[in-house]
Amino acid sequence: MTQSVAKTIRIDDVPDETYEALRVQAEAEGLTVADYLRRQLRLITRPTTAEVIERALQRPRDNGPTNDDILAAIHKARGA
Repeated sequence: MTQSVAKTIRIDDVPDETYEALRVQAEAEGLTVADYLRRQLRLITRPTTAEVIERALQRPRDNGPTNDDILAAIHKARGA
C-alpha cells in the first residue's frame, strides 16, 4: 500500500482585497485561511451537478417507479 504525501501549493501576488475576502469567510466559519482553502480545494474533487445528473441519466430505470407513479404519490400526499 503506497502512502500519499500531501502537496504544498503556493500562490503569489494575491490581491489584498482577495485575501481579505478569504480571511473574512474563513473567520466566519471558525477556520484559518489555510484550513478554509484546504476545504474549498477538497470540494473541487466532488462531482459537479452536471456530472451527477449525467450519471443518473445513464442508470437503467427498469426497476424504479415511473414518472406517473411519482406524480400519483405526490397528488395523494397533497390530498388531490
